Formats: sequence, structure tokens, C-alpha cells
Amino acid sequence: MLKYGLILFILIFGYSANAGQIVATVNDEPISSFDVEARAKLIAVQRAEYLNNKRKAQYIKEALDLIIDEKVKNIEAQKYGFTVNDADIAQAIAHLEKQNHLKPGEMKTMLAKNGVPIEVLQNQLKADLLWLQVIQRQNDGAAKALPAEIEKKKQELRAKLKEEEFFVFEILISGKNEAEKCYRELQSGTPFDKVVAKYSKAPSKEMGGEVGWVKPNHYSKEITAVLRQLNIGDLSAPLKTQNGYLILLLQDKKTPIYSDSISLWELAQMAMPTKEAVSFEKELTALNSCETFLTFADNYAIKESIKSGLVAPDQLPSEIKTILEKEPIKTVIGPIRTQDADVFFMKCAVRKKQVLPDDEMIKAQIENDKMEALSEKLLRNAKRFVVIERKK
Repeated sequence: MLKYGLILFILIFGYSANAGQIVATVNDEPISSFDVEARAKLIAVQRAEYLNNKRKAQYIKEALDLIIDEKVKNIEAQKYGFTVNDADIAQAIAHLEKQNHLKPGEMKTMLAKNGVPIEVLQNQLKADLLWLQVIQRQNDGAAKALPAEIEKKKQELRAKLKEEEFFVFEILISGKNEAEKCYRELQSGTPFDKVVAKYSKAPSKEMGGEVGWVKPNHYSKEITAVLRQLNIGDLSAPLKTQNGYLILLLQDKKTPIYSDSISLWELAQMAMPTKEAVSFEKELTALNSCETFLTFADNYAIKESIKSGLVAPDQLPSEIKTILEKEPIKTVIGPIRTQDADVFFMKCAVRKKQVLPDDEMIKAQIENDKMEALSEKLLRNAKRFVVIERKK
């Protein structure tokens, strides 16, 4: 079964002056620049990605490729007499609305606000539904996942869990003095992307300094050692490299997991001005459940500081993690003194979360991958029997 994902995102993506220009044909059926730009907008809405000029050009190219493929799919479906009616398309849109917590009819309104006619989405869904019938006709059971394939995939996923990765933004500066000046600007609160635009010499400058997920061998051993010491959201001081000085921002990280499940803490947190925390010492010590902790927080703590939820210990700053690990559940932990207030925690419970998918989920993924491979093979074969012309 095809799945449709749509992430809501407001995007201004203007039409070109030559909206009606023919940019390609498939068996003499024209594709206009209006069609392509409208589809590019839909792609952007679906992915909710920030678009600079470089990405816009990529989306235009991708949109044209997708429209060509869809016309080929429609032609192939017609050979077998497959059809899709308006009710089928309406049902698919209703499914999308439900997935994205939209009321019936809101999809059309939301797309219109982004300059995407509802017909663009309808055309995409029609091609997908027709093509699904083609694939199902050609599938002779070869897409079924075998027990050995499930076990092999499980081992691959276990190996993936053991990998260490870092989601990194970077600034590369030529000289030491300039690097230190750049670092001071970041510490003073200047937005990272603005500092990137001003100083960075790295290719990642085009993406606001974003490098993305990297493995430990992406940087030198010395720089990777620094990354391991950073907490999520931390900046590194300027680091000497062969090409200059690097300043790294750690946006996220994946620590190795060596079992099929991990422990999560159900954690409650609050902060109070130090003077008030001292005066409430007796009451704080008496709290012995998450409910009493949060009730107390609602009455006396700084409202913006009150938090409650599940968290992986490795996501916490190392010093906080170390303190919380030593303390039993349902006891008040703290104060951890900061410049502005005293912070208190309570470990309400420790829960297990399965991180390795079960066999049924792995089976479904394998079969989905096989269907995708079959789809690509059928599409390549179908393209041999149509005339595709791209205009310059």
C-alpha cells in the first residue's frame, strides 16, 4: 500500500513570467513551466525544507522528472485498462488530511495558501494509484520476505544501532585571530547562520554551515574527541586544522546502542529563584512522587522551567546525567545551581523502549523495498516505449 506523507509548511515560491512555456513532452503530451513550478511548490510543502536559490533549482529539476515519470505511468496503466475514479482520489486526500491532523477540506485551503492548486496533488495521487495497480499485476510473489532475509536485515539494523554519529554545523576560518573574533561573536549571541555567512570558507556555507550527520572518521581523531565532549547545542572553541580553524556546533548526536532496547527516564524538572528554594527546603525534601513534584512546581516554580516527559539519559548534559544516575527514583534531586536559579529534578520512573523493530515491521520494510525495486524496473522498461523530449 502506498503511503503519503505531507508536512505543513508555508512557502512563497513565485511563478515565472513564462508560466505557459512548454518544457517537455511525453508522446507529444506537453508539460509546461507552470506545471513544473506548481509541482516544485508541492515538493517543498511536502518536505518542509528551507529553500535557498540552489535548492529551488534542484526542486524544479526534480519536479520535471516526476511529472515525466507520472505521464509514463499513466500511459502504461492505460495499456491494461486500469482506471482511478474521483472517489479514489478523494479517499487518498482524506487519508492525507487525517495523517496531518487536518479537517476535511483543509488540504485544499492549505495548498492554496502556498500557491499549489489542488489539481497538482490530485494528479500525483492519480498516477500513484494507477501505478500501484500496474505493480500489483506484475508482482508474482517475489516481493515476499523470507525468514533468512528478515534475520539478515535484523543484523544490519543492530549494526546500525552501534554506529556513532554527530549532526554538525561548522564554520571554517583561515586565521587564528579571525577565528577567535568569530567565536566571540557567537558567544555574544549573534545567530549562527549570520556568522557563517560573514566568516566561513567551507562549502557548507551555502547551507548555513550545515554539514549534517557525520561519522567519527569525518574529522580528525582530535576533533572527534572534542565532539564527544560537547553536549547537544554546544559550540566548540576554534579547532586547528590543515585548512584553518573550525568552529563546530553540535545539533544532535547518536550514541552507540548495543541492545535491542534502551532505558528512558520519565523526568520532571523545575527551577526556582535561589532564595525561594532555600525557604522551601523542607517542603521540597518531602516530595515523593511525580504528581506532588509537578503540583509543587505549578504553585511555586518558574512556569517556563517546568518540564515533564521521557528522555534518553545520553541526551542530557553529561554533568546532569552523572548526578541523576546516582539518585533513586521519586526523590527530589538538586539543587543544581545556575546563575539565575536553582534547578530541581525528579526521576519519576525508568522505562524500556524497543529500538529494534519487531519481525513484522522488518518484514513489511523488506517487502516495501522489493516493491520499490520492482516499480523502478517496470518504469525503466515502460520508458523504452514512449517518446520523451525535453526542451532546452
